[in-house]
Amino acid sequence: MTTGQTNDYKNNARRLRDALASEGIAVSHAKALELVARQEGVRDWNTLAARPAATPVSAKADEPKAVVPFAVGENVAGTFNGNPAQGRVIGLEETIKPDLWRVTVAFNPPVDVSTSKLFSSERRRIQMVVGADGRSRRLTGTETGVMALARA
Repeated sequence: MTTGQTNDYKNNARRLRDALASEGIAVSHAKALELVARQEGVRDWNTLAARPAATPVSAKADEPKAVVPFAVGENVAGTFNGNPAQGRVIGLEETIKPDLWRVTVAFNPPVDVSTSKLFSSERRRIQMVVGADGRSRRLTGTETGVMALARA
């Protein structure tokens, strides 16, 4: 999240606090921040403050802009090794390669990561490198076809 977005949320919390105070309801600034976070669809202020900007980001003006595939706290659904998968993004990190992101997903229910019919291995948490389309990539930029997720 950019500093500007954080300031916008803080200003929203200030306005909310003032509006409630005019109605005789006293709310601390911390509580107002938590309420603004809930309005944005996340569980608390820390999650909102850690959320990356939904707009394209770029290190330099002349570089092509990269689109962030997900946000921390977002629900996702798709496939992992051809098996249905759904979960929540609990970590997101930009890699040194353009348009590639390291995403950590907490699956619920756990997903079977095995490709064998004779063996099963369920995982609750997986970290992979994905492109802006939510499909997994090797760090060389080629597709592996292992994971394909989209916002749920």
